[in-house]
Amino acid sequence: MTTSIPVQWRRFIRSSSGQFAVEAALTMPVIFIATISFIFFVLYGYYQSSLVHAAASASERTAFVWDNSKKDLMTGEVTEGANDGLYWRLTNDNVSNVLSFILPTGVVKVMLPLQSSQVHGEKTADPAGKLVKTAVTFPTQWRGELRYENGGLLRRVGASLEQAFNAPSYARILWNKSDAAANAGSYVTDPVEMIWLTDLTRTFISEIQGRIKPKDAADVLVEPRKSLEEPVRINSHAQAADYLRVLVGGTAQVVQVSPDRKREIDAMDAGMVAHQAYYTFNETNLREEQMPKDAELLKQGTKVRGVVWHFFKLSKQDKVKLSQGLKQELERNGIVVVLHE
Repeated sequence: MTTSIPVQWRRFIRSSSGQFAVEAALTMPVIFIATISFIFFVLYGYYQSSLVHAAASASERTAFVWDNSKKDLMTGEVTEGANDGLYWRLTNDNVSNVLSFILPTGVVKVMLPLQSSQVHGEKTADPAGKLVKTAVTFPTQWRGELRYENGGLLRRVGASLEQAFNAPSYARILWNKSDAAANAGSYVTDPVEMIWLTDLTRTFISEIQGRIKPKDAADVLVEPRKSLEEPVRINSHAQAADYLRVLVGGTAQVVQVSPDRKREIDAMDAGMVAHQAYYTFNETNLREEQMPKDAELLKQGTKVRGVVWHFFKLSKQDKVKLSQGLKQELERNGIVVVLHE
């Protein structure tokens, strides 16, 4: 038995009127969803690229200025004389991590975003303080961590950053991504230390090799000729000079500063350090006559290796009357000042 289709349905199926409206109703949502998804995809790429650049820049800059916490993080500029001290690698660089196979110490980490107590609670020369110095440049909406690990020969600064990304749920499922994230790291290099060690190995060691014999080295370590009895009373320059010669085991010498100038040294010790005794003195004479001679000898570096001026108080005084200005001027010229009071 055959069922016939009503005439009105056959006319509706065969008719082309309203076809555009139906197609538009079906395709427009698809196009719209695809366009919005593409926009979110581009935004996600921008967020991701920004985090990768920030993490790489942060790790590289932190590693570059790691040898001096006083350096500017962006430019590397540093004020003359501002540093972390000569032994910062031992005291401020988490050197105990070298022995981590015996006593595990872990990696130094600073979590993001920073807490207010972290900003002011860390020492700037410590690894955590150096990481905090970098972390304060990040926006507060970023999460993650900065880390530092000292492995002895290799020291590494790392950065892991995350940023919340608002996207439709279907887009999150499609990309299998929730937030933008990036990781980067950079190894700490110490070019100044490397150049110094290379130059030391290449030149200095070869220069001193075979220059001094065991007997000559033993002669340097001399003892005073006789013990000193306390208290020692100094009443003249001659007594002061004799006291120095006994104290340092030196001898009086006369050295030629220049063709027309000589320098009388009260006590030259075995290490070629000149010791001068001053009991009564005139500061103007010291500035104009004596100090230029010793400064020139130090500059030449062949006849003396050091100069020490010993000032003795007068018998009727309690302290040596030496102005602070002269003392600072002597020290600027490399002359060591010792007060015997």
